Amino acid sequence: MIKDKKKNMVPPFVGIAAVWFGTHVGPGVASGKQVASYYSAYGIIGVFSPIIAMALLGLAIYFALEYSRINDIHDFKSFTNKFFHPYEKLFSSFFEICFLVTSLLAPGLCIATSAQLFEQFFGLNIWVGTILMVIISVILVMYGAEIVKAASTALTGGILVILTVIVFLGINKGSATLSANWASSSIADISMIGGIWSAISYAGFQSTGIIGNCISVSDGLKSRKDSIKTSILGTSLNALMLISIVLVNFAFSPESINSLLPNYYIVQQLGFPILETVYVLFVVMASLSTIITFAFSLVVRFGKKELIVKKIKSERARSLFIVLVMLILDVLVSTFGIAKIINIGYKYLGYFSIFVVMIPFIIVGIKKAASTKKQ
Repeated sequence: MIKDKKKNMVPPFVGIAAVWFGTHVGPGVASGKQVASYYSAYGIIGVFSPIIAMALLGLAIYFALEYSRINDIHDFKSFTNKFFHPYEKLFSSFFEICFLVTSLLAPGLCIATSAQLFEQFFGLNIWVGTILMVIISVILVMYGAEIVKAASTALTGGILVILTVIVFLGINKGSATLSANWASSSIADISMIGGIWSAISYAGFQSTGIIGNCISVSDGLKSRKDSIKTSILGTSLNALMLISIVLVNFAFSPESINSLLPNYYIVQQLGFPILETVYVLFVVMASLSTIITFAFSLVVRFGKKELIVKKIKSERARSLFIVLVMLILDVLVSTFGIAKIINIGYKYLGYFSIFVVMIPFIIVGIKKAASTKKQ
């Protein structure tokens, strides 16, 4: 009885929303570079455009979760085959290509950022830091969906607290600059279409990885209301986080926006050395949260006996094999560096994903929902 109570302490929709948040808050967001490039650079528009991006993403995720719940499908290959029927060969292939590219870029960025921080703050050789991240990731991901949900929920709480502290202190210290920048910023100075397109592009490259990860841990949703709650909670949580970072960037603009690591620049200006150490832990936690969710999604997809080396009979051994292959490839990607991964990899992935993942998910989702309601 006690075990059941513990199991139900975190409702499924909270756990899945935390996986969404945990996947989103990778080092690109934690460093502030993604937010600065896609939102802060567009002035006032950048304060509101995260709502557009997360609402679009939330709508796509709702349809994905509801279809996953109704059909009891929780690996993204089987899901896309059924969801996009009779055009599954086209869209399922597009989705899988995008997801696999994302599973290289996002964890690769996690490893690159964390390893550099380990070297800078703790004096660890960059390869020692890389190996440390790989070991921790393997340990966290080897225990299945529940540990992914639990770890993401715990990390979400810690990340939210630390981020709130940075935003509160940053806005408090830079309130005069924030007011001045807000007053001087005008929609006429920035292309509104450019700001909105940037937000849609952001939702595009986020959609592939986040939808795939949410599907992988969607087991446990009991009703349509659970799917709706997940979408609303995830949309609100992620939009609020992005808006907060945009506002604190306003307080230290233009230096923070032009910095390679905007959030770290802000932390340095606050004058609290201990906060720099906490910030490093924040980035590492964000990185781990992203890595473990991607790793588990790949285990769900490729862990079946017929899909990988048939000689590996043990389920745990198959999972370990998949995770290690993913992490080795991610380490190779990390050698390209933070700037190239964000400015080149994410940019073109976003453009492609808008038209082959996010928009198709919404359009097909609306049709599937209408069909299900009629039946």
